[in-house]
Amino acid sequence: MKKLRRIYLCTHALAWGSRADELRGMDDAERESRFGMGEHWHGRIESCIRRDEELRELHSSLIRDAEPDEGFFAIESNPELVALAEEHFGPRCVVLRLENNLDQCCEVLGPEFVAGLEEDRRVGERNRGGEVPENEFNVWGRSKAWTIDLMQQLHERGYTFDPDDVEFMAFGENWLGCVATFPIFMGRAFGLATPIERRFDRINADWSRMLQGATAVDQNLPMAEHVRLFILKTPDTGPTYGCYVAQFWEGMRGIMDPPHVVDVEFPAETVVESDVMGSPLCHARGLVQYPYRYFHGPMTMRAGTGAHTCLYSTVAMADPKLPLADFRDALLAGTVRVEKE
Repeated sequence: MKKLRRIYLCTHALAWGSRADELRGMDDAERESRFGMGEHWHGRIESCIRRDEELRELHSSLIRDAEPDEGFFAIESNPELVALAEEHFGPRCVVLRLENNLDQCCEVLGPEFVAGLEEDRRVGERNRGGEVPENEFNVWGRSKAWTIDLMQQLHERGYTFDPDDVEFMAFGENWLGCVATFPIFMGRAFGLATPIERRFDRINADWSRMLQGATAVDQNLPMAEHVRLFILKTPDTGPTYGCYVAQFWEGMRGIMDPPHVVDVEFPAETVVESDVMGSPLCHARGLVQYPYRYFHGPMTMRAGTGAHTCLYSTVAMADPKLPLADFRDALLAGTVRVEKE
């Protein structure tokens, strides 16, 4: 078999762009009920469509410039983009055949696959000291099934990759949801030595007013236990006005593995925890003054696995007076530990 050096994992890419005309012709209640694409904040729809237009150019250039030892895995993505990938990658472009439905995946893959999932659940309960949440079990099952289908198709076409040295990069939609959870779980299911690289600059952050329009400062900075650090700069508009924010994410994880948090020691009174819309938690809770215990100092940040699980990623927002270098140094000096569930 021919060995691939690099594989692109395209997950739900360009969903806004492909539905632009349809969305503009609906009232907001219909947009939300059918697709979850309502006007969650003023200008959301048009900003997400514009972002997809930018991403279309980036994704298309990546596809056209692909090397012969690179592959492309497509999961429920824009048909025109997938057609372009099939044209340029040929048999190295693999399109997922399974549905985004665990019952269908189990029916197709059969009793042995189902038994394997139940064994994963048993190991997870032992390692984590309690029940595995059902939403996490469901998304792990889909992720594991998808890796089986993609690998099977790749092998049928005469290609393979070495999990010890292959380079994976994920892009698509959205930063807090599908392009968080699925690459994190699929990297574990593939048995990779290194997490799938998630690139903020190639992902539509369509669930967050603060992150839509943010720029990446640092991406995929490695921490212990495959945790990854991201530092972003928000847009120069309200409510955050160009501040630095940071998140830790699990790099790869399955239900068998306990989740992680990172204990960080920030300089006193320099960092607050924010929600994903850009409001410090005090404002989100209706407080004018930020209580001292939330104005860090010491801060425990969760390494998230995305919206399809219960494990969100903490957002740390730096005070404008805190230099970027000091913010980064404090984050990188953080201690990764297992979260007690």
